[in-house]
Amino acid sequence: MRSKKKILLLGLLLGILVLSGFLVRGYLAYREIRENPAKLIEAIPEGTNIVLGEVRHTAVREGKKEWVLEASSANYSESSRDAVFNDVRVTFFLDNGDVVNLKGQKGTINTASNDMQVTGDVRVEMNEYTLETEIIEYNHQARHIASQSPVHILGGDFELRADAMQVDLATETAFFSGAVEGQIDADTQLQM
Repeated sequence: MRSKKKILLLGLLLGILVLSGFLVRGYLAYREIRENPAKLIEAIPEGTNIVLGEVRHTAVREGKKEWVLEASSANYSESSRDAVFNDVRVTFFLDNGDVVNLKGQKGTINTASNDMQVTGDVRVEMNEYTLETEIIEYNHQARHIASQSPVHILGGDFELRADAMQVDLATETAFFSGAVEGQIDADTQLQM
């Protein structure tokens, strides 16, 4: 009888040790993924598609936050390295401390380059200026925002329309092309 109790007690202790080992391993894996979410994507088999809800992605270069993307949902395709977002909002952080807010119905980001395209009722806001267009693209390496579709910019005593535009976020310089027309109050000083 005593040997049955010892065997039962030994089996119970062994079971508890094995269960504890699984729990510790699970916690360590969870902590590693929580600290480095890219590990989770690396663990997904090649060619897999993922659907996520309420997404937030931050781009950092040399320890400095460059932009934050938020969306209501995202589809990720490992084969194309593209993530497609719905109801996308992007906040760009400029060197002078200003922020540029971009919103659109859909967005696509190449996860290898961090280049993105936002489409559908695109709205960009900075200080008192608002830009509206249908398609806008962001080149992460160059830190350029560009639109090859017509743009309309409003702000204070200022209005501008152009067939296309490009903005260099690093130098805070905008270039407009095509049929550029606008109205600027004589007392208005334009600043980004």
